[in-house]
Amino acid sequence: MVFVFVLAFAAGCADSPPPAPAPAPTSPDTPAPPVQPQTPAPPSTPNTEDPGTGTEGEQEPAGPVPPIMISAAVLAEIINEDNLILIGVVSPTAALVPFSNAANPIRDSYLVWTGDYFGTNPEALSTEVTTYRPPLSDMERLLSRAGVTADSKIVVYSSDWLSQGGYVAWQLSMMGLDVSFLDGGVSAWRAIRGATGRSSRLADQNEKNEFRAPDYNPAAFDATIDVVIEALQNPDEWVVIDTRDADEYSGARTGSSGGAFGTGRMKGAVHVDWERAFGDDDLLLSRERLMDLYDFIGDRKVIVYCQGGVRSAYTWMVLRDLGYEVLNYDGSWIEWSYAASTASSYSSDVVLALTEEWTDNGGRI
Repeated sequence: MVFVFVLAFAAGCADSPPPAPAPAPTSPDTPAPPVQPQTPAPPSTPNTEDPGTGTEGEQEPAGPVPPIMISAAVLAEIINEDNLILIGVVSPTAALVPFSNAANPIRDSYLVWTGDYFGTNPEALSTEVTTYRPPLSDMERLLSRAGVTADSKIVVYSSDWLSQGGYVAWQLSMMGLDVSFLDGGVSAWRAIRGATGRSSRLADQNEKNEFRAPDYNPAAFDATIDVVIEALQNPDEWVVIDTRDADEYSGARTGSSGGAFGTGRMKGAVHVDWERAFGDDDLLLSRERLMDLYDFIGDRKVIVYCQGGVRSAYTWMVLRDLGYEVLNYDGSWIEWSYAASTASSYSSDVVLALTEEWTDNGGRI
């Protein structure tokens, strides 16, 4: 039996739980042929050769790391597997527009709102840090309503904002689950005439089991503020990538979601807008173009950030599939600006020294 679920978010900024839904037309994505996935090498150095190749005398890796990104064609091949669970991210306001992607989630889907995958987490620097993943127990309880087990194969997809789906895929990967992400989202699925239709809300369902994450390992997925500080102070070993837009990076403004305590950027961070990794059709660029885009990384470890860890979660998937050792900074600019602000009880001189183009708002923007 195939289980299909959809995570939905209220329309708004890619980095924040937006306000209560109100009708707002959204144009559907332009359908395009799906991209076949690539299988990267283990995420310690960039993968520039075919998986499984190596130099004579070197120890063979345990095996290739399965790609997170999969094409619509691949999804169609596995759609009837018994242990498959599809989790989609669909805007309920956009779903009011007939024939839109959001109005056509994968058939028999469950809808879940933003409050289900955002929350106040004690792992954040402070409760003042908004746009953060919820506590583990909340996500376990949510997935229990879907009957998820450690053996489930989960495919996450988006209808509109790819970053929201990436954020969910990143969280579920952190829980030790087998997670993939549909390249191109609903547009790619509709382009191959994949079945779409009726849906219902997952939060209204009874719990089917008592799911527990098989391997919750945040240190392998999420950078704490201390790890970010270490990375900025050691540019030979680390590179920090700012995935926000140009105005956010320059300090002209903060993300439209608000939540930050000032404008600016981390000193030494390299700017690569997250949207540069895919085309107008929302399909990922070719592997060759992506390797060119990120060739400045070399053999360094990577931390990606944005306003609230959402857009950067998409970049995390891209870099992970290219074979880089990468962490997403969930606190991102909201947490960093809180630590730098006079409004914060944290008030770190080290953070201020590693911040440039800084304007302290003295409180949450």
